[in-house]
Amino acid sequence: MFEQVPTDIRFYSSEIIEATIYDSKRVSDAAGRLMWLVDARVDRVIKGSINTNTAKILFYDACTLFGGHGTILGELEDNPLWGRVLIPKQHYVR
Repeated sequence: MFEQVPTDIRFYSSEIIEATIYDSKRVSDAAGRLMWLVDARVDRVIKGSINTNTAKILFYDACTLFGGHGTILGELEDNPLWGRVLIPKQHYVR
């Protein structure tokens, strides 16, 4: 998560939102891989098609620090288990 969007990365992702994370839980996919499913309030859409007040964000990597407020960039994906989720660009999540 960024506190401010760096101007040089706006073209790397189709979705960029300012969000406040309020919940997270450990989940696994059909293959048994562990990941985090995070619920966030969408405070502002900077770029993209997200048009809801909340978003589900799915972290595949072993990131364990959740909570707070920041900017998340990624791609939307329809997931058969959790519906429409935002998949962050992992190397841009701080």
